[in-house]
Amino acid sequence: MCTLTEQELEFHYSPSQWTHRMSPSQVVGDFVARSAEDSRTALWTLDAETEISYGKSERQKFDIFHKKNTPKKGAPIFVFLHGGYWQIKDVCRENSGFMAVPLCNAGASVVTVDYDLAPDVTLDEMILQVKKAVHMVIKLAKERQSSGIYLSGHSAGGHLACMMLMSAFSEYDAFDSEIIKGAILVSGLYDLRPITKTSNNDALGLSEEDAWRFSPLNFVSEIAQQSQHRHVSFVVGEYDPPEFRRQSGEMEKLLRDSGVRTSYMEVPDTDHFDVINKLSEPNFLLSKEIIRLMGL
Repeated sequence: MCTLTEQELEFHYSPSQWTHRMSPSQVVGDFVARSAEDSRTALWTLDAETEISYGKSERQKFDIFHKKNTPKKGAPIFVFLHGGYWQIKDVCRENSGFMAVPLCNAGASVVTVDYDLAPDVTLDEMILQVKKAVHMVIKLAKERQSSGIYLSGHSAGGHLACMMLMSAFSEYDAFDSEIIKGAILVSGLYDLRPITKTSNNDALGLSEEDAWRFSPLNFVSEIAQQSQHRHVSFVVGEYDPPEFRRQSGEMEKLLRDSGVRTSYMEVPDTDHFDVINKLSEPNFLLSKEIIRLMGL
């Protein structure tokens, strides 16, 4: 439970204030630049199917990466949802493929999903968009006889990926959710109520009631029911804000106590930004763990 004052909440829910590598004003720009450079490398190095539309707007698209000259049939599919507090437009599909080279070289396919952001759409609409995208990936996984889908997201994307774990996708096919074998949720938020008392809510416009309605913490039993066959990994950086670490630990324990196979990983000497940026490195601790979880 969060007991911070409003002034404290603003500080504790601002990840850039906690980085140990550079100034808060520099770290987001550095994150976007590094992500973009490594994503360009993925486009040059791998087979890439880009700008696959799953909805009508420009951001409702995803890209698929796979190692060149290797069979796509049977490969696990790693689905990544970017962060950006559901509102930072510089964080997008085009700079979300930075992890594709090491994961594809290990034998996976990587899907990077974009979605509309606040204030253009509500959080409710973002969740519906991501659900539609994941359904398309499920169809792709079946066509390619994938060994399984592994959902992942960073920060706000971790929240969205976790929300997908409660869905049976039953309006499509009662067995669709079974192909989702696991999730790797990095520096995510699972209780959105503290956000309503920060400036991050200016674009989102969430009431406290809305925030709870869109919080994975409110749906632990539903997520657990759908995830008995999954491994759900919660990951934080050593220098992530304490509130992000607290929320990840709380969510992991509740799911573990509900019978879900879970793990909690704190990655040493990383902050909220490079804990995900470093997935471009094949020998990075988290890269190796994701490859292991996918059975590669």
